[in-house]
Amino acid sequence: MNFACSGLRKSPGTGKTTYLAKQIENAAEKHGSDNVIVASYTRTAANVLNRRNLPIPRENIGTLHSLCYRGMKDYEIAEVNAAKFNEAYPEAAITVSDEGRMDEMVADAVYKTDGDKYLAEYNMCRAKLQSLAKLSKPTLHWIKKWESWKYDNHYIDFTDMIEMTIDRKEPYPGNPKIGIYDEVQDFNALEMKLVRHWAQFQDHIILAGDDDQCIFSFCGSSPEAFLYPEIDDAHKRVLNQSWRLPRKIHEYSQRWIKQIQNREPKEFLPKNYDGEIFSSIATYRTPHKALDLAEKYISQGKTVMMLTSCGYLLEPLKKLLKGSGIPFHNPYRPSRGDWNPMGSFFHRQTGKISTMERLLAFLNTDNYYWSGKDLSLWLELVKTRGVLTKYAKDRLQDMMDLNKGYIPMEQEFYADIFDPFALERALNRDLTWFKDVLLSSKRNAVEYPLAVYSKKGKSVLEEKPKLTIGTIHSVKGGEADVVILFPDLSLAAYQDYKMNPDSTIRTFYVGMTRARETLILCTPQSDLSMKLH
Repeated sequence: MNFACSGLRKSPGTGKTTYLAKQIENAAEKHGSDNVIVASYTRTAANVLNRRNLPIPRENIGTLHSLCYRGMKDYEIAEVNAAKFNEAYPEAAITVSDEGRMDEMVADAVYKTDGDKYLAEYNMCRAKLQSLAKLSKPTLHWIKKWESWKYDNHYIDFTDMIEMTIDRKEPYPGNPKIGIYDEVQDFNALEMKLVRHWAQFQDHIILAGDDDQCIFSFCGSSPEAFLYPEIDDAHKRVLNQSWRLPRKIHEYSQRWIKQIQNREPKEFLPKNYDGEIFSSIATYRTPHKALDLAEKYISQGKTVMMLTSCGYLLEPLKKLLKGSGIPFHNPYRPSRGDWNPMGSFFHRQTGKISTMERLLAFLNTDNYYWSGKDLSLWLELVKTRGVLTKYAKDRLQDMMDLNKGYIPMEQEFYADIFDPFALERALNRDLTWFKDVLLSSKRNAVEYPLAVYSKKGKSVLEEKPKLTIGTIHSVKGGEADVVILFPDLSLAAYQDYKMNPDSTIRTFYVGMTRARETLILCTPQSDLSMKLH
């Protein structure tokens, strides 16, 4: 090797992002801001670094795929054009969505079409640098169609980005001398080959990661790709102080992870606080017992995570939360509507308007009459018949267009566009009337925010929920004051655990190490579970 390689070994809550940000600042000062590139496994992790206002160009920070794509703008991305592939080969159709799959253990992966399954098998084989000869005939037949379609249309897929960048045998554009790679334990063999390819042209690289938190094996990642070839101990830096884990959770989690034999030992200290671990008789099918605990901590101002190993185990909890009007979300998976039923925070980021924001517009009592914006928002939820006069929405829109969004907050204007009975009920913010005039297509979406409003009040609809629900995979990189962990596995995951325990052990290690203060271990519903206590 003609480059210097440093390894950053970090454990949960040891300040890895702060450390890397400092290294990036030092490298930019010493070598110049254009001479540093930073790659992470996920967009979320890359965005966390980008929010640090680091002294390097924003385009020099991203995922490996986004950095590769900078050098191949002449191509369109095949997966983005999946609809066109489906038109050409309807029998081989794909949906190309990681939603759900990114959040499950590998044994629980669900594919919407055979094409999705074939594409995943193809990408897995490439990710592990394995021969395609091992794939089944149906998969190979599908690959032939996929590759022919890409060639005819000058498309590349996400794996092509990595392979083509390696095949060019060139440095990263601009030939930066410093490469910093984050969450490397999740890189697969192909991605690590790219990292080492770029490193040949660089003076120094930093590989940051924790093999104990390698849980994305469905993408081909494995601890071995990160651990080998080994880095000399003299070039390793271990972050040895956790600012998240208190003593009891630290001790328990370290005993747990040491069940794995093939790992790199890392000694690190807990924060100076005992914390607490205890058991609950709650099961994933009886989540109300765990929810009582969650509400107790939330009332104290604490944040809480309730985690399972796979998505379907969350169904009883979701039903209970919606029926009880308790606000919850998953900020790490904002596009998953089932985990973010109030939607507002995701929609504010994307510019879309959520049903909850339309409801808030109706409930707005800053003025007796609504502004033009608020009025137009909540009117999208209700029927026209029995609420508005003929052509009222057209007149409202014309008025707003003419006056740049302003409408007169006067009785005469409202009387002109509203049915008299409806206007009285609306101005009184009568929720019984409001529910009666909802469009049928909007009822389900409005029902949950209304339940939250009825139980907690309007202010809670505008706040970030303190309760996060999700799978362990979905919250990797996150943390909460309290973690409530359900130990159950699906049948497929349990069978996979019996054959390959390490992956499942690492997954639950990630779950328990999200906790800043309290870890609550729930009771198994059946024998298909991990023995957490």
